[in-house]
Amino acid sequence: MMKFLWIPLSLFLIFAQIPFFGSPQEKPEEPKSPVKGWWEVKYFPVAPTRYSKAGKGIIKAESVGGRSSLFKAAGEKERNLPVLAWGWKISNVVRSAIETRKDRFDAAARVMVVFGKEGPFKRIGKGEPAGFKIEYIWATHLPKGHFFDHPGERNCKVIVVESGEGRAGPWVYVRRNIHKDFKSAFGTEPPPVLAIGIQTDTDKSNEMVTAYYSEPVLRKK
Repeated sequence: MMKFLWIPLSLFLIFAQIPFFGSPQEKPEEPKSPVKGWWEVKYFPVAPTRYSKAGKGIIKAESVGGRSSLFKAAGEKERNLPVLAWGWKISNVVRSAIETRKDRFDAAARVMVVFGKEGPFKRIGKGEPAGFKIEYIWATHLPKGHFFDHPGERNCKVIVVESGEGRAGPWVYVRRNIHKDFKSAFGTEPPPVLAIGIQTDTDKSNEMVTAYYSEPVLRKK
C-alpha cells in the first residue's frame, strides 16, 4: 500500500515545480511603449491616440476619436528647474471642442507637467502620475493666456498657450516658466516636477487631428 501511494506523490512533487500556463511564478510583461523613454496611459474604453517616433526628439500623435497620453519621469537633476521648452505643430484644431466643459474638452495638442513629492502612490512609470498638474493646451476658441480649472480633474489647471488655426501647419515654439505658472495657478511655491506628459485627444468630438511634438525639455532659463 505504501509503494502504491509513493509513486503518485513523487510525481506530484516533480510536476508541482514545473511552471504551467498562468503560474504565479510568471511575471506579466510590461506593455510596450510606442516611444522609447515614455510610458503610455490609456483610458478604457476609449481607443488610444497613435503615438510614434517621427525623427530625433520628435513624437507624432494621430487621434481619430481617441485619447491616450505619454508620460516621461523627470530626472533627479531636472525636478527643480523652472523653465519648460518645447515645439509643436498641428494639422487643425478640434473644431467642436469647448474646453471649459467636461463633455467637450478635447485639444489638438497639450503638454502636461505633474508636480509633487515622489512616493508609493505616485505610480511613476505606471498609469497617470498623481500630483498637482498644469496642462498647456492648443485651444480652439479660448484666447491665449486664459487659464482655468480643469473641468474634469481636481488639482489641475489649464493654460491656453496657443489658440485657433491661424498658426496650424508650421512649428510653433513655446517656453514657459513653470514655477511662475504654478504660483499663479495654485498660489503657493511649486513642489518638484515628477513627470512631463503630452496628449492629443478627440474622444469627445470624434474628430481627426495629427500633431507633432518636439520632446519637452526642462531648463534653467
